Amino acid sequence: MKNLLKSTIAFAIVMTTCFNCSVEPIETTLLEDSLLLEDSTTPETQDPCSNQDPQARITNNGTIAITLEIATIDGTILHTVQDLGPGNVSGYLTFSPGDIVFNVSKNTTGISDEKVMYTMNQCMSYDIEVAPDNNLTSSLPVNL
Repeated sequence: MKNLLKSTIAFAIVMTTCFNCSVEPIETTLLEDSLLLEDSTTPETQDPCSNQDPQARITNNGTIAITLEIATIDGTILHTVQDLGPGNVSGYLTFSPGDIVFNVSKNTTGISDEKVMYTMNQCMSYDIEVAPDNNLTSSLPVNL
């Protein structure tokens, strides 16, 4: 009798555990997930820029250290990245919109410095890249 009572109690505990769980059909979960995805906005549908100042950065894939100066057309220096070593990338530097001169100095005999000028408007970004031959690659500013 004692064993029968113990078995009955154990059976009741197991059955209570089984009946207390609820199972949701997989169709409901998939439907909820798809609705959540439709409600969330993707980066393509969002406007990533709202009157943001232009920005620029430089990547040095060359073999020598370089210096980048970002200046206005009248010569006012806005930012300087001094002695950026090979394989390094600067952070993004922001500045006011306008005609901007990007001056890349190489401080090495036999390798010429390079300057480019672009009219940078709000919501524009310019990734400057120094190639393995220590010359600038041809790239253009892009709208964000």
